[in-house]
This record gives sequence, C-alpha cells and structure tokens, in this order.
Amino acid sequence: MYIKCKGYCFICNCPLEPYVKTDNKEKRELIRKYKKIKPIFLINNETYLKFFKLKVKRVCYSCFKTCSTPSQEVLRSREIGKIKTINRNLSLSRKEVFLWYIGLYKYVNKHFHNRPIVVYNDI
Repeated sequence: MYIKCKGYCFICNCPLEPYVKTDNKEKRELIRKYKKIKPIFLINNETYLKFFKLKVKRVCYSCFKTCSTPSQEVLRSREIGKIKTINRNLSLSRKEVFLWYIGLYKYVNKHFHNRPIVVYNDI
C-alpha cells in the first residue's frame, strides 16, 4: 500500500490528484471504509493547466481560480527562504495528505490480519 500523486502545483507546491494504490482486494475495501469514516476533500487538488507567459504549467484548481502569476522576485524569494508564509489556498498540502495517510495506515494495519503491510510513500 502506498500513496502517489500525478505531480505538484507550480504555484503552491501541493500534490496534484493524490491516490492510494494497493495490490490486495481486502485492503481496497478497508480503504473505502476509511474514506467513509474520515473523508478527504481532494477536489481542489485536481490538475488544471495555466499559461505562464508562453509556457503551460500544471496547477491545482484553487490556484487556477484565485492565484495570479508569481513574479520572478517572489519565486526567487520563496526558493531562498525569504518568504515563509505563502497565501493559504484551499488545496491540501503534502503534510495534510500524509497525515491522512498515516491514519489510513494505522486503520488498515489494525483491521488487516493476513500479513504485514509494506509502506512506500512517494509524497
């Protein structure tokens, strides 16, 4: 069982379309039950394409609707660590998705008794 995503948002660096993969049918059923117990709102993490000058970049739905194009100075300041607070958007960050996955892992580990689970995370 592991979690992956299709890519990362160019503006806010949130995972785009995260999903959980497993090879066992019983684990899939437990994942569906856990999604009903503790739902995760991933609609704002869908992939959209947005033009930045002449290039097309992948962005999340939240950034596609609300954020403007970041300037060179803002991107440079973000990379070197000058800007620590970025405008909060509605899409889930890596940390929030990973915390949900940890809860899912504990739930599946508690209710799945056939064999141990191997954890592999790509986020």
